[in-house]
Amino acid sequence: MYFLGVNPSYWRNLIGIIKNTSVGAVVGSLIVSALPLALAKILLKKRIVYDAHNVEKERVIEGSLTETENRFKFILKFRWYLHEYLAVKTADEIISISHDDKRKLVALYRVHPEKIRVRPPRINLPPEVEKKSRMHRETFKAVFHGTYWYLPNRKALHLIKDYLSKNVRHVQFVVFGSHTPEISERNFESLGFVDDVFEFLSSCDVAIVPLRRGAGVKLKVLDYMAAGLPIVTTRKGAEGLDLVDGKHAIIVEDVDEEFISAVEELVESPKLRRKMGHNARKLAMKKYVVSKDGG
Repeated sequence: MYFLGVNPSYWRNLIGIIKNTSVGAVVGSLIVSALPLALAKILLKKRIVYDAHNVEKERVIEGSLTETENRFKFILKFRWYLHEYLAVKTADEIISISHDDKRKLVALYRVHPEKIRVRPPRINLPPEVEKKSRMHRETFKAVFHGTYWYLPNRKALHLIKDYLSKNVRHVQFVVFGSHTPEISERNFESLGFVDDVFEFLSSCDVAIVPLRRGAGVKLKVLDYMAAGLPIVTTRKGAEGLDLVDGKHAIIVEDVDEEFISAVEELVESPKLRRKMGHNARKLAMKKYVVSKDGG
């Protein structure tokens, strides 16, 4: 996928599909499609919409990459910059997932703000999770999940294992996600892949998001909000979401003593956990969850 943007065969096939399709607008969500979509605009007079899932330039600079992307980082870096520039400049309209990303695109590429429409990400909430009640548990469980081959998630897992679990012994830290190694230590457990995310989250007491880097909106945070979990997160983890510190989550600058104190504060205060979990879920249901009728 990383080299499709320089594959002439891909260009021809994509332009051929667009030419033979009677649509007035074409939506591109991958920056590798930037060049063929630009050609489609020029040659076929199609309206182009760029659906920007991230600010790719920021993602590369921060190192918010997958394992594979990181191997080709120096080859892909300038190509991605060029493709994103072309995608942004060519598009008749840009869809951004957050106001933060919109501001960054405007600043980086001098795009007129009116060209960018913010459309927050939405998640589906299974009906059975809506009905599931939370019960008291003897073991206090803090959870984090994410795909292990995404390097910011990998770093977060090791921060939980080597720092948080060693400094907050009375909490059981649990991590899961695709390709996550299975590990079991004193108060840290990595489970690997879990079939039902929401079912598992319903067995936890607190969600933690110890991310130091990462681009765009972190969908895992929406999962925690929808599950009604109180959240401790870095500012990076809360990026792009309408979370208010102290109301929907406890937001700190880094994974340090302040993060540990926030976890311990939630452990000691069931009332605060209930309040934050309720507020987070209410916000999720209002802005980020697709309702049963699809709205």
